[in-house]
Amino acid sequence: MKMARACPSVSMMMTDSGCKIYVFGGCGVDFADSSTWAEVFDVSTQTWDFLPVATPQMPLSIRHSVVMVEEEEVYVVDEYGYNFSFSPSKCMFVARGKIDSMPGFIYRNDWCVIGTFLFCRGTRGRILWCLPYDLRWKEVKGLKDLKKWGSDITKLCISPAGKLVIFWKPHPPSMELHSTEISVSCVKRKRNRQEIWGKIEWSGAVFKHEPVTDSSYSFDVLYANYVYT
Repeated sequence: MKMARACPSVSMMMTDSGCKIYVFGGCGVDFADSSTWAEVFDVSTQTWDFLPVATPQMPLSIRHSVVMVEEEEVYVVDEYGYNFSFSPSKCMFVARGKIDSMPGFIYRNDWCVIGTFLFCRGTRGRILWCLPYDLRWKEVKGLKDLKKWGSDITKLCISPAGKLVIFWKPHPPSMELHSTEISVSCVKRKRNRQEIWGKIEWSGAVFKHEPVTDSSYSFDVLYANYVYT
């Protein structure tokens, strides 16, 4: 990058001009200038460039971001819970006028998209969902077994088949890592009310390590993605 940044928002998108990586913020309030606040990396040319963008406010402190493939835009929520969308073709952020129903709820990470629904991991084995431009979070139903296992989800991602994949550590604590694959479906109720139901397709241990005498040792999943061979 052309400018040092701390914990910026990063999104990769396929555009008409190829694959681009967009980096927003992370440069501190004192350096929040519209001409340097964003950068773009062109994967084909392997070059960085500053990306002047129009925003409703500056600085825009992004807490969560996710790529909306069908809309061809980056959807973001700032630290106050307000949502915006970024259009690569127009190089501008647009305020969506909605506020997150859980703006101060920090334990809600790994935002990802399946179809038109937004998912994230919560606490106590819960998976939450909402419509991106509505932001009223609800719990995915049908996953009581996740709570019975008594463990928090450490990572949530999407498989190429469009299923949720979670990683979790069993209770009591051990040097094992488990993974569960979950298919989701939308059920419509009266008055246009929607519910998302999950079904566990597979679950098992994916990593085991020999026990250690010091119980303070542990591990975590920092990143998860599929590798095509």
